[in-house]
Amino acid sequence: MNEQLLHYFWQFCHFETSSLLTTDNVSLSILKLGTHNFDAGPDFTNSHIRLDKLDWHGDVELHVKSSDWFRHNHQHNERYNSVILHVVWEYDEKTTNQKGENIQCLELKQLVNQELLDRYQQLMNSKSWILCQPYFKKTDEFIVHLFLERLLIERLEKKSRLLHEHFMSLTNDWEAVLYQSLCHSVGLKINAQPMYYLSRLLPFKILSKHKNNLFQMESLLFGVAGFLKNIHDDYGSLLRKEFLFLKHKYKLEEMEVSQWFFMRLRPSSFPTVRIAQLAKLIVSNTNLFSKILDADSIKELHKIFEISLEGYWLTHYHFTNQSNSRKKSMGKSLINTIIINTICPLLFVYSQQKSLPKYQEKAIRFLQQIQAEKNSIIKKFSEMGISIETAAQSQALIQLKRNYCEPKKCLNCSIGNTLITEK
Repeated sequence: MNEQLLHYFWQFCHFETSSLLTTDNVSLSILKLGTHNFDAGPDFTNSHIRLDKLDWHGDVELHVKSSDWFRHNHQHNERYNSVILHVVWEYDEKTTNQKGENIQCLELKQLVNQELLDRYQQLMNSKSWILCQPYFKKTDEFIVHLFLERLLIERLEKKSRLLHEHFMSLTNDWEAVLYQSLCHSVGLKINAQPMYYLSRLLPFKILSKHKNNLFQMESLLFGVAGFLKNIHDDYGSLLRKEFLFLKHKYKLEEMEVSQWFFMRLRPSSFPTVRIAQLAKLIVSNTNLFSKILDADSIKELHKIFEISLEGYWLTHYHFTNQSNSRKKSMGKSLINTIIINTICPLLFVYSQQKSLPKYQEKAIRFLQQIQAEKNSIIKKFSEMGISIETAAQSQALIQLKRNYCEPKKCLNCSIGNTLITEK
C-alpha cells in the first residue's frame, strides 16, 4: 500500500460506505469527500462528514498508518488543527492535533474490494513496455478517445508554459519568442540545445536590425555559432570580416564549434545548413509572427517556410569542400516539426495571453491536419494495434507515455483507472 493508492481510494470513493464506523466506534457518514490539495497542508480540503449525527466541516488527512501522523510531525503543525477525519489504511495509534484534541480515524483496510487491489497489483507487476500493454485493447475506445483529447491539451499547455516563461523574460516580444523557439525546433533533437543557446547569445533585437541584409544575417548567426573561427574559405572569410565588425559593435560572444553535432546526420541536416535556412527565413519574412497568426491552413503555413538556399549554399554543406550543386530547402517533414513544436504551442499561449480562443482552436486544427510523427514511442503504440494518423494523436500519445506510463501514474490515467475498476 502507498499513499497515492490510498488517495485514489478516497478521492473516487472506492470503498464500502454503508454503516461506517471510526476506530472509536463512532458512526460516520461522508457527505463530501473534499477537494484534493496539491499544496502544503491536509490532503483534502472543504470536506463534510457527519459523526454521530453531528455535522463537521473541515479537512481530511490520509496516511498508510495512523502513526505516520506523528512521523510527519502534524501534531505540532497548526495547519492540521482543521482536520476532522484521519483516513488510514492501517490503524496503529490514536492521533491528536496541536491542541491535544483527539481526531477521529477511519481505517480502509477492510473496506476496499480485494479485486480492486488485485487488479492494481497485477498492473504494477507488468513487465511490458507500458504497464497496461497486455490490457490496453480491452479499454472502451470512447474512453481512450476522450482521454487522448485531454492529453493533447495537456501537452499544448505544458509547451505553452515554457513559451510563457520566455515571453515574460523577453518583454512581451512575440517575434523574439518565435525566434528562440524556431531555433530550438530547427536544430531538431541533436542540435536543439546549441541552437537555443545561439538564440540566447544573439538576441532577436540585434538580428532584427539586419533583417533586410542576408549577408549580415549570416555573418551574425554563423559568427556567434563559432563557425567562422580559423576560416580558410573565401565566402566564410568575407563573413568573418563582417562579423568581427558586428561582434565589436554589439559586444557579442562566440560559441565553440565543438558544441555542435554533425555525426550521424545527413548533410542536409547539418547545423550549418539549418542556420543558413534560418537566416534566409528571417530575411524573407518581415513580421513573421503576424504572418503565422494570419495563416488559416497548413498549406499557408508551409508556404511561409518553403524557402530555398541560393548562391554559396547550393554547393556547400559546410565551410569546407565544395559539393555538387543541390537544392537545399526546408522539407515537408521539418516544416511539420516546426508547426508541431513551435507554431501550435505559440498559437496556444497567444490565445491564452490575449483571451482569443480562435487561436487555440486553430492550433488544435493544425495538429489534426498534420500527419503523425514517426519516432520510437509512436512506433511502439502502433505495434500495439493503435491507429495513429495525425499529429494530434501522436502528440497525445507522447504525453501519455512520458507523463503517465513512465512514472507509473496509472491511477491518474483514465485508461489505467478503467482497467483497475472494471468489473
